[in-house]
Amino acid sequence: MPTTLIPPPPRPVFKRKPAEPLPVGFLTKAAGLPGGRTLAVALALCIQATSTGSRTLTFGAWLRTRYAISDDAALDALNRLSAAGLISARRGRGRFAVVTLHLDDEAPLAAA
Repeated sequence: MPTTLIPPPPRPVFKRKPAEPLPVGFLTKAAGLPGGRTLAVALALCIQATSTGSRTLTFGAWLRTRYAISDDAALDALNRLSAAGLISARRGRGRFAVVTLHLDDEAPLAAA
């Protein structure tokens, strides 16, 4: 007896937001800074800012864990990025840093 093949059900279609371009000028400046994880922190901040649509964000433990950035490397990178004028960071005692990206002459971030 011949068997008939039943086609698989169609895959669901997920609607995604169009990807926003990453701020290349910001990342180029960050890549020129010393420190092993400075560019990784800058990239993590840009991706998070693009996905939320805000230039001000919290650089918490979950974001550092997601991009495999240690606490010491994150602190060093935030200090370097801040000294270069690429970000401004507010750090309270025992709190995560609240970071504002300075993306001058870059494409605006998408609104969430």
